[in-house]
Amino acid sequence: MNLSIAPEFNGAAQLGIIEMKGIKVTESPDELKSMLDALAVRVARQYTDAPLGEIDTVRRIRSIFHRSGLDPTRYRPSSESLLRRAVKGKGLYFINSVVDLINYFSLKTLCPMGLYDSAMVRPPVEWRPGREGESYEGIGRDRLNLDHFPLLVDGEGPFGSPISDSMRTRVTEACSQILWITFAPAGTTIALGEMIETMQRFNGGEAVSSIQYGS
Repeated sequence: MNLSIAPEFNGAAQLGIIEMKGIKVTESPDELKSMLDALAVRVARQYTDAPLGEIDTVRRIRSIFHRSGLDPTRYRPSSESLLRRAVKGKGLYFINSVVDLINYFSLKTLCPMGLYDSAMVRPPVEWRPGREGESYEGIGRDRLNLDHFPLLVDGEGPFGSPISDSMRTRVTEACSQILWITFAPAGTTIALGEMIETMQRFNGGEAVSSIQYGS
């Protein structure tokens, strides 16, 4: 994947990039649902009395948003939204066997993750602050004004962020190849091997590439 990172994020962020093909997207099996439910219970127990904004990973993810000029308490990182649902005992939504697995790793690491049908992505890809006038229809959301969002942009325009991804590149049961991006604090070692192996366990496929880079 040809991806460039804007200088605003230097020293603040680490990206993990996985590309896979031959994926089969289905309804999540009971085993995966049980894994996600059990993790939500553990996380809720661990953080029920904690000020969530003071958790180290949460705080450092928020600092990435500040780099692009966005208030992370107005537009929360997707991982923090998952954490808050778990702590409040609201339970997590089940979407499909790929999306649910990404949510599992996002809640486990507290890092936001983007998931895209790579057949719909038009390289090169840039990660940069959103600009005035940029927008897209977010998954499960109305049209988002992307000004100052930490934003993924390809040859057709904006398609993803650590907040909410676009409908254009969403993963459905028709998808067979994915781009999986982890947005992590600088210095994080992202468990790309474990992530690939778990994806293969539930969805098959093979890794085309995996790389970690950033500051």
